[in-house]
Amino acid sequence: MPLRCTSTICVKSLENQPSKQFVVLVIKSQRKHISMSSPISIRKRLLITLIGLIGVTWLGVFVLISKDSTHELEEIYDASLAQNARILFGLLQQEVKEGELELLSDIELNSDRMHAYELNIAFWASIGKVTIQSSGAPEFLTALPDGFSDYTFNGSKWRVFTLRDRETDLVIHTAQKLEAREELVAYLIKDTLSVNILILPVMGLLIWWGISSSLKPLKQLVDEAGAMDSHSLRPFNIEDAPSEVSPLITALNQLLERLNLAIENERRFTSDAAHELRTPLAGLKVQLQVALRADDPQQKANAMKKAVEGIDRATHLVNQLLTLARADREDAGTLVMGRVDLVSLSENILSTMKAEALQLGIKLNFTTDQRSIYVECEPTMIEIALRNLLENALRYTAPPAQAGIDLTRSSTSGEVILSVWDTGKGIPPEAVAQMFQRFKRGSDNSASGSGLGLSIVQRIGDIHNAQVSVNPASKTTKFSISLRFKTAR
Repeated sequence: MPLRCTSTICVKSLENQPSKQFVVLVIKSQRKHISMSSPISIRKRLLITLIGLIGVTWLGVFVLISKDSTHELEEIYDASLAQNARILFGLLQQEVKEGELELLSDIELNSDRMHAYELNIAFWASIGKVTIQSSGAPEFLTALPDGFSDYTFNGSKWRVFTLRDRETDLVIHTAQKLEAREELVAYLIKDTLSVNILILPVMGLLIWWGISSSLKPLKQLVDEAGAMDSHSLRPFNIEDAPSEVSPLITALNQLLERLNLAIENERRFTSDAAHELRTPLAGLKVQLQVALRADDPQQKANAMKKAVEGIDRATHLVNQLLTLARADREDAGTLVMGRVDLVSLSENILSTMKAEALQLGIKLNFTTDQRSIYVECEPTMIEIALRNLLENALRYTAPPAQAGIDLTRSSTSGEVILSVWDTGKGIPPEAVAQMFQRFKRGSDNSASGSGLGLSIVQRIGDIHNAQVSVNPASKTTKFSISLRFKTAR
């Protein structure tokens, strides 16, 4: 029934329909897909990460600079207090030595033209009953310890440096309000923080521009991939790619190469299969038409017999095509390899084909110099290859004749050599190069076949890294096809 409603109404209207569960499943799947948040882009992720890291780094640097700057300012101001105290101490000592102490009491400090900052610094000196102090200086206690100390007067905190002469009873205090220091530190922190705050957006824009420029190769890669279709899977350009993207492009090019090969195999397979199936199907149709129109029972029986033979040939061809399609699809990375005993595998195949060989008047043989020989392979594929080789041997060997399997291990290279041989007339040496081509048959076409058996064997040998070799028959040798497994154990 047509669906012209929302998802909720659709589910209710299909309550009694067999497809109810399927519709509910599709709706749930769509809702789940819609609810999934889209992944954040690499550009945003890098921008947020870099700005966050820079911000945290700057914050740490700002804290360290503020701490070190405060410490250095404290050192500079303390050194200035100590220096001023020692200068004043030297001058007053000189006055005491010259006997002009009474003149000190007549000194008047004019505060009319004082700098505003002078209110934050002060000095106080006393010797005997004579006291000298700057304007606004606090009333210092003579009991303050020598050196640096903190002193509070009328709610104001002062940093004080004290010098004392025990012989002349001279006491000097130089002081500075801590407010002045804190104000300067606050200005320094404020200016530093303002600069950082102003620079951070500019840095963010520069980072965004740099990231966008750096990600241009990925954008070009996406554009190239979007412009491709199944008819033009050309490799990506890797010359101007950054080193971080080069492995990705190399892997994609390798994938495209495999896809091109797979598509080419698919096209060739489809074309060859259509061409090869057309002939037996046309012949089958003709024989069935003859059987339908024939009035003679013998003629009708002959036509039906030929139709059955045509069906057998077509069935064999379809099976071979399916086997070849599977072999083309597989490779060493997709096959499930295992440790297989080729002696046992060969004996089993020979036992299943012995009856057919006896019926054709051909004797099957098996020779090996070991009780078991193991290789890493996919057993079904190797069985298909052996069966195709043995079927070719039985099909193209006229009785009385012999055929069989020889299985040996090379004492020098360690390779396992699996040979299928027969005592037929073989093929000319110049025809060896063409015998593995698909749908290519020899000059003797009297035997039934599809021309795919050896192509299947070649493909199975390739995906097992096994070398396929041919020994054409001569007067002194047998015709044989061998598989050499390099990965033998």
